Amino acid sequence: MNRNRSLIKVLIVMWAVIAAAGLSFLIYGFSHGEGFPIFEYGNRITGARYFVQKSESTSVNNCSKISLGFSRGDVIVQTTDESNLKVVQSASGKLKDGEKFAIEKQGNNIEIRRRDENKVFHNKFVNIFDGFNRNEKIELYVPKSYAKDLDISTTSGDILFNSDMKLNDVNCIQSSGDFKMNGSITGNNIDIKTTSGDIGIASLDSKYYNIQTASGDISVKSISGSGNAKIVSGDIKMNYKSIDEYAKVSSTSGDVKMVLPQNLSFKFEGKCTSGDIKGDFPLTYENNRKSKASAQVGNGPYKTINASTVSGDIDVSSK
Repeated sequence: MNRNRSLIKVLIVMWAVIAAAGLSFLIYGFSHGEGFPIFEYGNRITGARYFVQKSESTSVNNCSKISLGFSRGDVIVQTTDESNLKVVQSASGKLKDGEKFAIEKQGNNIEIRRRDENKVFHNKFVNIFDGFNRNEKIELYVPKSYAKDLDISTTSGDILFNSDMKLNDVNCIQSSGDFKMNGSITGNNIDIKTTSGDIGIASLDSKYYNIQTASGDISVKSISGSGNAKIVSGDIKMNYKSIDEYAKVSSTSGDVKMVLPQNLSFKFEGKCTSGDIKGDFPLTYENNRKSKASAQVGNGPYKTINASTVSGDIDVSSK
């Protein structure tokens, strides 16, 4: 009998703890948004209801670099006819003041960060709830007259360019999320990297470019300049409008497709461990498996084309 009473007491304590934790969770959810937005998390893809939390504008006079860094949330970049840079932060639930962005000017640089970005305890503990409790996005409206550097970094979220832009150096880094460029971006050096996510680019024109993803596909409809496209797991499709000096594409596991400009003079080298290499120009194969090939097309001066994959096919053709 005493044993049963002890067991009942233990069960009562356990249920009391569970009830208290559940009540705390509910209070937290209702106090941070409209109703209880945890049930709206799936709306990020289909379109969540966003509410503007903060909007601020600042001058870009004498500014040489705009830097935006957020640990979570989607970033949307587009141009504006206004002379000032405008930042709009929206969320599906109410944000605390510390979760809202702050604009700081460091010399000739403009930096945009969350106010609590450096608070380790907040990021590691409280944000456990926020990560699935709320959708967030940052909209960056860049003056059309601005033609300097732009840096964007995010840990979890997509990066979307919605306008044609002419900039100097562009650096976009994200840990988890897709990168999409709907407009045309022209720059001097463009660096795009994501650890887990697809990269889709409508048009890119840069003296030098570097495009990388560890897990995901790369698709570029039009690209000009010289540079690299690299992927660990996924397919690559590059459509070249022009090549200044060289084009290099590599994939560890996935197919590579390169579409070259017509009448291009180039030297090609391709290598794949498991797969085939084919092109619409004469190829010299160095083995019977056709896993290593080279070619020289045209009369020069020659551009350099390199393609490699460990597991996958390589397909090179002209427009």
